[in-house]
Amino acid sequence: MIFTTPAFVLFFALFFAVHFSLRGVGRKWWLLTASYVFYGSWNAAFLLLIVGSTLVDFYVGRALHVAEDPRRRNRLLWVSCGVNLGALAFFKYCNFFIDSFVALLGAVGVEASPAVLEIVLPVGISFYTFQTMSYTIDIWRRRQTPSDSLLDFALYVAFFPQLVAGPIERASHLLPQIAKLPALSPRLSGFGLIALGCFKKAVVADHIAAVVELTYSDPSATYGPALWLGTYAFAVQIYCDFSGYSDIAVGLGRLLGLDIVSNFAAPYAAAGPSEFWRRWHISLSSWLRDYLYIPLGGNRGGWFYVRRNLMLTMLLGGLWHGAAWNFVLWGFWHGALLIVFRARIFQAALAWIATLPAAVRGGVLVLRRLVFFHLVCLGWALFRAESLADCAVLFEGLLNVSAWDLELWLSEVAVSGEALYLKVVLGVALLLVLAHNLWPVDGKRVVDVFWRAPPALRFVALAVVFYACMLMAPETPPPFIYFQF
Repeated sequence: MIFTTPAFVLFFALFFAVHFSLRGVGRKWWLLTASYVFYGSWNAAFLLLIVGSTLVDFYVGRALHVAEDPRRRNRLLWVSCGVNLGALAFFKYCNFFIDSFVALLGAVGVEASPAVLEIVLPVGISFYTFQTMSYTIDIWRRRQTPSDSLLDFALYVAFFPQLVAGPIERASHLLPQIAKLPALSPRLSGFGLIALGCFKKAVVADHIAAVVELTYSDPSATYGPALWLGTYAFAVQIYCDFSGYSDIAVGLGRLLGLDIVSNFAAPYAAAGPSEFWRRWHISLSSWLRDYLYIPLGGNRGGWFYVRRNLMLTMLLGGLWHGAAWNFVLWGFWHGALLIVFRARIFQAALAWIATLPAAVRGGVLVLRRLVFFHLVCLGWALFRAESLADCAVLFEGLLNVSAWDLELWLSEVAVSGEALYLKVVLGVALLLVLAHNLWPVDGKRVVDVFWRAPPALRFVALAVVFYACMLMAPETPPPFIYFQF
């Protein structure tokens, strides 16, 4: 069930009509039922995975809390991690590892024909497994006490607004709110976030996707400038698609009285990789920091170990996004950027820039943001590529300026009528980057400021945005990009 479809609108109306007619624990049971129905609308059989993960981590968490023997506590933690990562590895990576092993054998002259497993990837499995794992790990670290209520914990795992594409919530933040759910009052500013998210998805992302598909369906037959056009389009598409989902999730949470964490904060205003990951998919990057990078050693140790930790974290972060080598390469790209930007010569240059007059520093900051935005776009080319071979073709086309025939390309664009696409994509990309740089905040902040306007103005603005979404939404809205992860 996709947020921008009539089916979800009907689900939304029915759910909230019943929710606010209930009192006490009935609201929790209704929310859990609705969450399971929402998830089961894709494939009811996969509800067993969520229920199984919920039961395992609930009882492992309780056992961890009372266990004193370190060996027993470690075994319990391995049970939780084994169940969650085992399910994730089987459903998401089994065929990937088999295919990679067969390709490796082929490279050394050994032919193999293993049976192909027809494995369907459960939607959202990467998100809720990380969410439940963080719960047991925090109890193991004695930073979290276990929930006394299986109902509350089941809601924490299956909460439908953020179940299939995040944000990845921590138990310390969401569980206390769920415990007080019956007493919480709705915050109507949630409608503003839902409108913003629907606009990003239905009006921007779903329409600009056509340009992306034209570019990436056959990159070897596309001119370098057109590749950049498609890459700018994808930078806009993936941001509006994913942040749109997050805005809707946070908005739905507000209508229930819950505060869901922000997942984006104007990422295209970043001037470097560390800042980018503090602004993009914040719940995942903070998860990788707390549960992977720091346990690996973090910033402790010498030059080699810190950079090893950075690279391993980003490689695994890339693999988390998808079972394909282009995602691993994308993780490597961002790991390399983190390492390069930590180089002493680069840090020395930043220290020198800090001594310059304010006007000069401002100009340098604009230049740094512009350059880094293009480095991010090169990463998006790897992310969107269909194969490793396409990755090589894309980088060749994007960076080999000497091979560009601009005059021929522009003449073909004019003849084919794609000039409008060019103007629209470049205009939207420019507006997005400018908006991020002029007001580098998240959707929650934007809506909170707008919500200070008079009620009549708020009502009219929401009506206009929702009407625009209805008019411009595709007949069959494509799934959110991050559903595949």
